[in-house]
Amino acid sequence: MHHAFIINPAAGKGRSLQMIGSIKSRFKNFIHSFKIYITEAPGHATEIAKKIASTGEDVRIYSVGGDGTLNEVINGIEGFSNVELGIIPCGSGNDVARYLYPVIDPLKLIRVLPFATSTTIDLGRLNEKYFFNIASVGFDAEVVLNSRYFKRFPFITGSMSYILAVLVTLIKCKKYKLKITLDNNKPFEKEFLLTIFANGTYYGGGMLAAPSAKMDDGILDFYLVDSLPRWRILRFFPLFQKGKHESMKEVNISRGTKARIESKNPFPVNIDGEISLETCISVELLPKHIKVLIP
Repeated sequence: MHHAFIINPAAGKGRSLQMIGSIKSRFKNFIHSFKIYITEAPGHATEIAKKIASTGEDVRIYSVGGDGTLNEVINGIEGFSNVELGIIPCGSGNDVARYLYPVIDPLKLIRVLPFATSTTIDLGRLNEKYFFNIASVGFDAEVVLNSRYFKRFPFITGSMSYILAVLVTLIKCKKYKLKITLDNNKPFEKEFLLTIFANGTYYGGGMLAAPSAKMDDGILDFYLVDSLPRWRILRFFPLFQKGKHESMKEVNISRGTKARIESKNPFPVNIDGEISLETCISVELLPKHIKVLIP
């Protein structure tokens, strides 16, 4: 078995680079081979992961960075049965590791993951790109975009940057008129604050966006939140942060395996912290699709 570590030097304000010494120490006198790769630009982690996977050799590939790095890695290894994925969380959010692992301390995980067994879990796909955790449209995607500004500052945590970004986004308070089709049901069109298509439960640095979602149940959890006035948004987000928003009358919850979202105007889309502008997206769940190391 070969072990490959893909490190994003920009993740966690450089914290991921500090793992190099720990990785080398862990594999000193270890029976398996290993190699460390350093990404050089956005998208490079996908290229590295795909090149490693395409050799056909059984390999454990570790994403050393944040959820954005992890998203790039899974888009490189998707479709390769010879790969098991390990997560060394060094970003500001680490929401996927928060769901999957009993601890998110990278120093503890580097000790146990090389010996861990893998479990096959679900994977989401939005258009032609894969996601591990949550895809969303609307207000929160704008928040993720704005949170990047605050993450640059020292001592601002992932959750703190998200809260600050909420306040900034609230000033603009955009509305998103979307036409949505869930599974094979009749489409409907209205104004939304945000829509969430969840495979996992956390995002935004530990916000409990989809409390009931599970990564191994073969189902996506849909959270459709109606457009709200500013004062109701201020009420909504503290509940949203703690996973207590499900009882709000403006929050409509259902479950399924696919969705289609359309609009005449471009809308912001968030997949595992990566943002784009779209006018039409298709979301679907791929059950039991990727092998992940679980300690």
